[in-house]
Amino acid sequence: MIIANENYSGPGRMQVKWTKAFLLIVGMFSLNIGAFAGDIDKAFKYLNTGDYPNANKYLREVLQDEANNTGANYGMAKYFSSKDNKAYNIDSANIYIQQVTGKLPFNVEDKQTKKLLSLGVRDYTIQSIQKTINFDAYSAAEKQNTLEAYQYFIGHYTDKIFLEKATDMRNQKAYIIAMSLQTTAALADFIKQYPNATELKEAKERYEKLLYEQTTAPKTFQAYKKYLDMNPTGAYVTEAHQLYEEKLVEYYNLKHDLAAYIEFERLYKQHPALKAVQDSIYILATEAGSIEAFKNFVSNYPQNPHWSEAWDQLYLLYTAETRPDDYARFIANFPAYPNRERIFKDAELASKDLQPFEKGNKWGYVLQPTPDSIVQIIGFDYEEAFPFKYGLAAVRTQSCSDSCTYFYIDKKNQRTFNGEFNYAGDFEQGLAVVGLGNCETGTCKYGMINKRGAFVVPVEYDEIAESQEDLYLAAKKEKYGFIDHNGQTAISNKYTDALPFSMGLAAVALDGNWFFIDKMGAQKFINRFMDVSSFSDSLCAVTQDKQNWGYVDMTGNFVIEPKYESAEDFENGFAIISKKEKDPRNKSLFISQRYRINKSGKVIEKLTAPKAPSKKGGKKKGRR
Repeated sequence: MIIANENYSGPGRMQVKWTKAFLLIVGMFSLNIGAFAGDIDKAFKYLNTGDYPNANKYLREVLQDEANNTGANYGMAKYFSSKDNKAYNIDSANIYIQQVTGKLPFNVEDKQTKKLLSLGVRDYTIQSIQKTINFDAYSAAEKQNTLEAYQYFIGHYTDKIFLEKATDMRNQKAYIIAMSLQTTAALADFIKQYPNATELKEAKERYEKLLYEQTTAPKTFQAYKKYLDMNPTGAYVTEAHQLYEEKLVEYYNLKHDLAAYIEFERLYKQHPALKAVQDSIYILATEAGSIEAFKNFVSNYPQNPHWSEAWDQLYLLYTAETRPDDYARFIANFPAYPNRERIFKDAELASKDLQPFEKGNKWGYVLQPTPDSIVQIIGFDYEEAFPFKYGLAAVRTQSCSDSCTYFYIDKKNQRTFNGEFNYAGDFEQGLAVVGLGNCETGTCKYGMINKRGAFVVPVEYDEIAESQEDLYLAAKKEKYGFIDHNGQTAISNKYTDALPFSMGLAAVALDGNWFFIDKMGAQKFINRFMDVSSFSDSLCAVTQDKQNWGYVDMTGNFVIEPKYESAEDFENGFAIISKKEKDPRNKSLFISQRYRINKSGKVIEKLTAPKAPSKKGGKKKGRR
């Protein structure tokens, strides 16, 4: 016999708990009321008149004798679903009505069915009370409005419409709970448990987003790689892959050392930034710009895209002075150079001593002219042409208007690169100072290029003097300093004036006071002067009052007292000075008499030739 526990109170008053103890109590109760056949008619009489205690008594007597009695089960369903009954319990009513509906449709020939029909119970009557029971149960669940209440309804009730509503509400509650937890585990559980939920699509999208956000929260390439490994078909794979590649390169760029880039090249051969990394390998491996650096590169990085370029740079550096012997030594030392034909052609050209020559207001190049003959090599096509240095020469083909425009040619009369400049200096040690702008009026900006036309020093300086002792005097924003052949600052721009290095020392000025520094930027000696020249033959012309010039040695001490009106640099042990003396022809006048002196200050010769321009304080800013 099945008896509902109408006194049990659980979530939504809808949980039913079957226990052996309860069945035992029911059995004892049945014994107390006696073992006799119940009267179903009496039960329905009391049920219809609202006498619920007696109705319960007779219904239980029938069920005790016949647990599956359809009429008694229907009566108990009506008993527990009657709201004016103190024993009202919708869950118990549901259990009993399901005992009845399971037998529908009725067989009119069945004895119990006939009895029910006689009591006025029809199929629709049973279905109606079942509908009411389901409605009341759903209303109770709706009132509690919890996931557990809706889940209980779904598990115990049968009305299709209410089941759909309860399922939707259950899913909503479950989704809200999963969202409030803000964990991928909670959302994954929801997706797994409720595959038909209306919120499933949104849950999956939120799950994907949350998984992506939480996994990649560190914003490192390792975090994006972890996401890609965990979820190779996820919604954010494209974005994750892009950021993974960006962060990976960023990680190695922060290291910015050769070993890191080599590791990257080895591990990530398919990475879209591989070419940029290989560029960095080339830059770092050859940043010294030396023959040895390029030699090591062509030996160690044959697969690098810049391998051929490195060979060319090695070749240009090795043959920078374009002497015929340089080419022979290069091919002997580097037999693997891939362009041997170029070596032979360049060697042949290098042996030709081409000189600029003017004819009919046009310039060209000829072999070293002799009094008797001129052998033309490059036609007279240029408005201006300058000597070949390191195998290249600056020329122009157009007249100058606001400024001149120069480019470089080789001895084959071919432009070596496409760059054009308003100032074009000679190549020295493979580099040339160039300028852009109006270089005649001083609005030019200067930089330096190599023999392939690539800027080694950007065009950003107001002045760059030709190289002296491996350093370039450079000015920017009216401040002077020095840069090296790689364009790196050797001595910062902090001086108000400066002269190029000579004999390891350079004269620099701060607010009109001149002193000398070495190549580390350290002041050489404490003496300061109002004007200076440069050291030559171990002596330098200086003045402390701008009127009297003398000479100091490389310790800053005067070796020739300051008593001259002007003083030129020493060359080969001699210098020319001038002194103000009375004119022998007119004692009332003074003249500047010039003398040649030796390094002890002794006059060697009195000069009568016109006075040459003084070299003191002069800075070479370019030949044009």
